[in-house]
Amino acid sequence: METFLPDIASLLFFLTLAIYSLLVVFMLVWTYHDAESRGVRGLLVVIPTFMTGTILGVILWLVFRPELKPVPVLVRVRE
Repeated sequence: METFLPDIASLLFFLTLAIYSLLVVFMLVWTYHDAESRGVRGLLVVIPTFMTGTILGVILWLVFRPELKPVPVLVRVRE
């Protein structure tokens, strides 16, 4: 009976694929939340980001994203 031992090249390939997949998901989730916080529909930014090859899409989003609108903070003054 033969034992199955994957070679190191296969392990490195699948490890690289897993890390790349996690990075892609992280970039898309971050882009979605950043777009939503800036008042842009996140899905309308994530789809072109994914289609342009994620890293290029994120760079384009960073260049062309709108300014972050400040949120007013209510302050109570005690008398």
